[in-house]
Amino acid sequence: MFDNNQQATIFAHIDSLTWLPVFKEEPTFAAILTGMTIAFGFGAIHALAPGHGKALVSAYLVGSKGTAYQAVLLGLATTITHTFSVFILGLIALFASEYILPEQLYPVLNLISGLTICSVGFWLLMRRLSPQDEHHHHSPSSNFSNPSTIALGIAGGLVPCPSALVMLLAAISLNQITYGLFLVCGLSLGLASVLITLGLIAVYAKQWLEKLPLSGVFVQRLPIFSAAMVVCIGIGLTVLSLV
Repeated sequence: MFDNNQQATIFAHIDSLTWLPVFKEEPTFAAILTGMTIAFGFGAIHALAPGHGKALVSAYLVGSKGTAYQAVLLGLATTITHTFSVFILGLIALFASEYILPEQLYPVLNLISGLTICSVGFWLLMRRLSPQDEHHHHSPSSNFSNPSTIALGIAGGLVPCPSALVMLLAAISLNQITYGLFLVCGLSLGLASVLITLGLIAVYAKQWLEKLPLSGVFVQRLPIFSAAMVVCIGIGLTVLSLV
């Protein structure tokens, strides 16, 4: 399935994931549940590291007339896209490694993600600088739309976590493909829990800020600042993908 060099590369990364010896056992139902639980915790902890769309989620939701529903939608869109990207790159490593390596696709995915975030950010910025938006800024739907939420979620999850990909490839190399898929799902659910929690905090923090005295001007300008932040994040990802 993998040549010696590929197996050596995969197993060289396994030491960084201390819970991966569970791969070496024949997966039972209990082992799958245990593995998914551990993967969930690993994904949640890993999501707290730099990256993983936390700044994007915060910038978008804090400056928008978002609700708990949109916070959950954004987190789920990011997580589903992330899981799908891991599976796709895993298939490429499994069946097309002679022609292209997964790591060669990371710059392309970063570029697509950055350009998508820039596009959504500029669209938000133009809407929030529009005089019409000033007249309707009290409407919950005027600053926040589900298509833009899903687009940002997809862009934020388009570049898969290398640890998740290594975990899947390690499972494949040990002939535990189904088990590896379950573990990736567990890791992604852990990532989702952090992003959704952060999104809910951002939504309720915005509602709390609106109730503070002397916060009218700040809250009124917050959507513009958040849209500009989304643009900056997109530009940063785009530049990094081209370096």
